[in-house]
Amino acid sequence: MWGNTDQASPDGVVVAGIDIGGTKIDVALAGPDRTILARHRLDTLVADGPAAAVRRIAEATAELCTRHAAGAELAAVGVVCPGVVQGDRILLAPNLPGWEDADLAGALRDALGVPRVGITNDVRAGALAEARSGALRGSRSGLYVNLGTGLAAALVVNGQVVEGAHQAAGEIGYSQPLGALGAWPAAAHAHLETAVSGAGLANRAANVLGEPVDAADLFRRTDPVSRHVVHQALAALGTALVNLAVFVDPDRVVVGGGLTGSAGVVLPVLDAHLRAGVPFPPEVVLGVFTSGASLHGAVHLAVDLMTKNVAEAQR
Repeated sequence: MWGNTDQASPDGVVVAGIDIGGTKIDVALAGPDRTILARHRLDTLVADGPAAAVRRIAEATAELCTRHAAGAELAAVGVVCPGVVQGDRILLAPNLPGWEDADLAGALRDALGVPRVGITNDVRAGALAEARSGALRGSRSGLYVNLGTGLAAALVVNGQVVEGAHQAAGEIGYSQPLGALGAWPAAAHAHLETAVSGAGLANRAANVLGEPVDAADLFRRTDPVSRHVVHQALAALGTALVNLAVFVDPDRVVVGGGLTGSAGVVLPVLDAHLRAGVPFPPEVVLGVFTSGASLHGAVHLAVDLMTKNVAEAQR
């Protein structure tokens, strides 16, 4: 559990942001100005199923409201999780097995008695946070790249995050690596994520080095083999970003996710690829929300829902 700020909402209204991951769930209570008043962390316990998780989230949210916003109205809730979120189902989320048919928004709406509950995926939520109060603020056309255990991106145009026809925009982990990665196992040829993500890098490094190594440690190593593995993967990601940048013409590429601790290695390589391959190269910067981006995005989503409801009521 995180420490709480012990603040109270001055407006008598609060919102909740909920970030559901494969191992943990973060719940935040915030005021209308998006200031986080209190936070709590739960274990996801994926094997217990989504219904059990919803009950525990509802209990944690109610407790935060009682302890830190007594008498305030819980006006809206923003929920984020990995995968492709399509209304009442979650697709392409291997770290949430068995949750494919989960209607998380609907279940939380019923459990909390809150009419306004929105849901999106975690990477687009991170992009929303960066667009509203981070490194993509003021960007006309920007790319947010989440480089962590997995790999995904989001396109932000004039402050709005693009969802796509199937709410699957930005799933660049499924891009073909264009044969730039040499002799990879057959499974790796199908998806860029297998080659570039933290999990993929760790597997690749273990095969090459003959010993277990996580991605963060791999970036810190200075031996030629480790450096080759890292730069080979970043070259593949750089190629993918060049192709994206040529198409969408972004003014900025923001990098976030768990591997931002290695930004000193990652950003210069990606910047070099974009400068060499894009007619009007964007700047490459580190995200403001190097941790907790998706939770902050969930809070922004909740405030947007609350604001929209107020605007509609005033018409």
